Amino acid sequence: MILEKTFHLSVGREAKIVVRGQVARNRAEIIIDYEFLIREKHDTGFREPIGPNHPQYWKLRKSTPDKAQLLQLEYSGISRKQIKEATREFKRAAGPGYTFRYQNEIEERTKYLKGIRVSALSRRMLSVA
Repeated sequence: MILEKTFHLSVGREAKIVVRGQVARNRAEIIIDYEFLIREKHDTGFREPIGPNHPQYWKLRKSTPDKAQLLQLEYSGISRKQIKEATREFKRAAGPGYTFRYQNEIEERTKYLKGIRVSALSRRMLSVA
């Protein structure tokens, strides 16, 4: 089962959370995994926040899969509230009778994640570019 939820961020960027659920062997448990994608104003499609041209790409390649996913989340600009909203919608779509387990405990590890903070000056500068 897959759920895609798109959020419009304040800097003119769109962020997409892809929530994937895989039914475990006992069929009463769903394992949830996330993918984070972004699209700038000039992009035609969604892409990963940290690509080969990004200054933090070296850090992404050296980290474990759990830490790499958290790094992608941090650079996507998605807030903890938006992750919870997408997860809640996924659980609602899955229906009752399932227990949920996370591949990576993202919600607990993103305690202080606020999303993108933009001042009025930087918003004006971004709109001109």
